Amino acid sequence: MKPETKLGIFTVIGLVLFGFSLYFLGGLSVTRTYDLNIKFDDVSGLPVKAPIKLAGVEVGKVKKIKIEGEDVIVVAEIHDGVAIRKGAQFSVVMTGIIGSKYLKIVQGFPGAPVLTPDSYVDGVNDVPMDVMIAQTMGSIKEFVDSVNNNGQMGAQLNQTMNELRQLSINLNQMIAAMRPYLTSSVQNLDVATEKLSALLTSINQGDGVIGSLLKDQEMQEEVKQTVSDLRSTMSEVRTVVGKMGRFQVYWDYDFFYMPEPNLSTSDLGIDIYTPSGYTFYHVGMANLGNEDDSLDSKDYIEKNKLDVRLGLYNKWAKFSAGLIRGAGGVALELRPFHDVEFLDRFTFTGEFSDWGRDRIINGRKFDKPNISYGVDFRFNKYFSVGAWARDALETNNFAIRANVAFNDQDISSFFGLAAVAGTK
Repeated sequence: MKPETKLGIFTVIGLVLFGFSLYFLGGLSVTRTYDLNIKFDDVSGLPVKAPIKLAGVEVGKVKKIKIEGEDVIVVAEIHDGVAIRKGAQFSVVMTGIIGSKYLKIVQGFPGAPVLTPDSYVDGVNDVPMDVMIAQTMGSIKEFVDSVNNNGQMGAQLNQTMNELRQLSINLNQMIAAMRPYLTSSVQNLDVATEKLSALLTSINQGDGVIGSLLKDQEMQEEVKQTVSDLRSTMSEVRTVVGKMGRFQVYWDYDFFYMPEPNLSTSDLGIDIYTPSGYTFYHVGMANLGNEDDSLDSKDYIEKNKLDVRLGLYNKWAKFSAGLIRGAGGVALELRPFHDVEFLDRFTFTGEFSDWGRDRIINGRKFDKPNISYGVDFRFNKYFSVGAWARDALETNNFAIRANVAFNDQDISSFFGLAAVAGTK
């Protein structure tokens, strides 16, 4: 065999051995580690060798995923020197909406014992995104079908809209009845001003008996001051009447349906936006219902609560404070995409109230604040639908929200009339 051939064979064998060495040694680590066994119900999408992060810092990798009985066991390979304490929470999360998954650790309480190697701990079993989307779409379909088929929710919405329509008609009639009186009053003031002006001219010229009697300089000055005050009052009245159209009043109706306890509740109120352009008031009733009806075993909603708030708003957000569902609190609405087409239809809302709650409701003790939050999508300027979590720290009920809101110009005029009546 030629020397060149021997050299070629030796080179090929060396390259093959080098490749095998890289393959087998690539999975080895010089870092000392210890294992923890985390039990899950489902770890779909979590790969072996996925990173493990504690407070955003990578502290290990997923060594193995196996099944023991009815549980899925994720063997976590943790770097030696990283202490994981009892009470720590293990969960499978994504790096983004469509990103890869990794194992996240939320450290246990300071001072708690450290988990020993090969310990078994329970992981947090979050609902998979596809299951959550399927449940949400199913619930929305049930809600829409119920409304379209004139079910109970459809009947309630129809009844509420009929009552709102009748109330608007009554207010229209009241405003129509008041308008002639306001118009007549303004016209009478104009006539009186003209007559007084003519009288003052006559006085200045000394014409007639009245002119002769009122040549007194002091008397003339008093009459002039009276006319000037009347003109000033007329100017203020016209200014306030001009502001009547700058009040904006919206009817605001919310309907919440909670599929899990199969319960529904409604809120009704008005939002009054002042001419300032940045303040508003909300007055209404929350959790409308008949308190005499027999309660479901999972019905923890306190009925017919006053909802009165004072707030500030701009194109980005709306903040309000006051009585929220009968208890002191604050509410915040965010529109972070207000200048992005289509995304500007989304609104993110949080309500925080009843901070000192400590009472029994329908046989269940409540001692945490009432926090609700959700996201809404507005189809048009009248109607929106959203997904909410109601009383997240206690019952944490998933709810579908339907909102109807529309502007009432007649009530806006009514508030303008009230401003006229309050002007001195």
